Amino acid sequence: MNDSEAAAGFLRDLNLPYRSAVSLDTQTIESWRDSQIGLNPIQAGMQIAIPEIDGATEPFVYGGIRAQGNEPLPLEDRCRRFARRLSRWNTLRAAPREQIKLALVLFCFPPSKGNIGTAADLDVFPSVWDVLNKLSSDGYSVEVPPSADELRDMLLGGNSEKFGATANIAYRMNVAEYRRLCPYVNEIESDWGAAPGGINSFGNDLLIQGLILGNVFIGVQPTFGYEGDPMRLMMARSGAPHHGFMAFYTYLEKVFGTDAAVHVGTHGAMEFMPGKQVGLSDACWSDRLIGELPNIYLYSVNNPSEGSIAKRRSYAELISYLTPPIENAGLYRELATLKDMILAYRQATEESERERLFESIEEGSRSLNLHDGRVLVAEHNFGRPKNSHSHPVSTG
Repeated sequence: MNDSEAAAGFLRDLNLPYRSAVSLDTQTIESWRDSQIGLNPIQAGMQIAIPEIDGATEPFVYGGIRAQGNEPLPLEDRCRRFARRLSRWNTLRAAPREQIKLALVLFCFPPSKGNIGTAADLDVFPSVWDVLNKLSSDGYSVEVPPSADELRDMLLGGNSEKFGATANIAYRMNVAEYRRLCPYVNEIESDWGAAPGGINSFGNDLLIQGLILGNVFIGVQPTFGYEGDPMRLMMARSGAPHHGFMAFYTYLEKVFGTDAAVHVGTHGAMEFMPGKQVGLSDACWSDRLIGELPNIYLYSVNNPSEGSIAKRRSYAELISYLTPPIENAGLYRELATLKDMILAYRQATEESERERLFESIEEGSRSLNLHDGRVLVAEHNFGRPKNSHSHPVSTG
């Protein structure tokens, strides 16, 4: 008997996260590994989409049956990765707050100072500043700037000009350290050349853009690298993120030692990196980039489709924010009427009609305090006889 209310109450009392561990029931391990899509439609529907409706996250493939076998087998590397990810989540619940390190990741596309902290429907810097204040009041070790504007100035300024960067440089990772910490350098070099490459680099160093504020790092996610064709890498069959992108996430986990990544706003690039669409393997770049870090993603509530991509391809826990209650106001009342009269004046061909409209426009502009005796916009004689009479039109 299906008692949904009792089931919901049971899970609520447990107060535990619901994870979507996936066994390969309708495809073999080999077909999954060789597939660009990943899980077939039946698997994706039954073991990803339906559990998501119930709140499941972290769709992680842990085992299946080989093509020449009959018994299910664990994928040992994936089981270890899954267990370590769960352990990291448990650390966030159990460790003293003053010991927790967090990385707040901002986006910047196209790359320029003016685009740092862009996100759909979110005022990023005031939001981040509010988060920092909340973290501080809740006992996390964080240095909070006096204002959101000062936070922005600190991130955009600092030593950025010294390195020709778009933001302050929090860390310089030399190539030797990068090779020691990142096992994927050789694969990246086949696409982007020898490290450190030409993006987010200075001399022999890879530049990590951001600010360290106590136990909180505010970082700027590097861009795709193909700015003229940003979709070139999106879930591609082949390709790799550039060295700067890989170094950024390597720094978060293995140098700064963050306990969780918090991606701020809709949306970044990491979840769109080459690899399977759903049911990732250890060869997928989104899986490699996020590693074992818990991923918390502040995401606009009006974009569930790309939010699903973030959940499935970067193991993100989405925290939704509402879209702002604003819209394009346009013109209204007398201003709208005046606009219509000006449009009619420009389209009129009869001189008597133009004279009548001109008088109405003049009267309307005076009543709206738009007429100060100066000619603001002159009406051109498009297609009219050279000796025809025309009036200047004041539009404010």
